[in-house]
Order: sequence, then C-alpha cells, then structure tokens
Amino acid sequence: MVERPDRPSLFGTTTIDSRDLVRGIATSGWRGRSFSLGIADAVTVLADSAAMADAAATVVANAVDLPGHPRIGRVRACDLAPDSDLRECWVTQSVPPLTGTEIHDALQAGAHVARSLCDRGLLRCAAIHLQGETRVVGAHGRSCYIDTAIPNRRLMHA
Repeated sequence: MVERPDRPSLFGTTTIDSRDLVRGIATSGWRGRSFSLGIADAVTVLADSAAMADAAATVVANAVDLPGHPRIGRVRACDLAPDSDLRECWVTQSVPPLTGTEIHDALQAGAHVARSLCDRGLLRCAAIHLQGETRVVGAHGRSCYIDTAIPNRRLMHA
C-alpha cells in the first residue's frame, strides 16, 4: 500500500471493553469536519464520557500550533461560515510541510495541554498526530489503551 501525503498513517489502535473506565472517544484536528484553531492532523482522546472526550480532543488539537507561522493558512471563521460561533477567530485552512523542529514544538505544546487535562482527570489518554509524528499521553500508572506499534493503517476521525 502506498502512502498518500494527504492521508497519513494511523498512529495506533485501541481495544476497550466493559471493564475499562473509558466510555468516550473523540477525534479533532484541522482536517476534520469542524474548524480548528490548531494544526494537528488528528488528536484522539479517550475519556470517561463522550462529552469529556469531545471537549478534551478540541482543546488539545487547538493547542497543537505554531502561532504566527507565516506559511500556515488561516482564515476568519466568519468568512467561511457567517453563522459560525467562532466568529472572528482565525481557523486553520492549510498546513505546509514542517521541519522536524516545528513538528516537535507543535506536538510538545499539545502534549503539555494533554498532560494537564490527564492530571486533572479530564482525559485518560490522548494520541496527538502531526505530519507522521505522534505523541501519546496517558494517565500515570494506568494503561494508555493505544498500541502505537500497528503499521499501515489509515488516519480516521472518530
């Protein structure tokens, strides 16, 4: 199978059963259905409820960013959708190929926010993906549920 640059590989798989505390999974990123303030290709979050996972995925995905980067395409949300609740916020429309340092910095920013949410019990695990690189953040002393060793999968939004 040939990798397409517009469809990066999935960063892992997860199996959740009835004994697990996870009851919600959500994904957010600039390539998704909704607008994003950040540049993450995808942030998948496992949490105690679907609402918590959705909110945490959005917060972490927005944190994966390089503020002021001159080549990241951004447009005001209201210019794309006049009724958007994001109004004047600049949302991501394109992300150019980034350097290794830029990818690292953006992922670290998202991982920092994910760790904070995890430490506060607002998420159980987060997988943060940007241009072929992934960071996985999980609750201390608990399984993170995500197996990152699975190759040749496709990026999908939950």
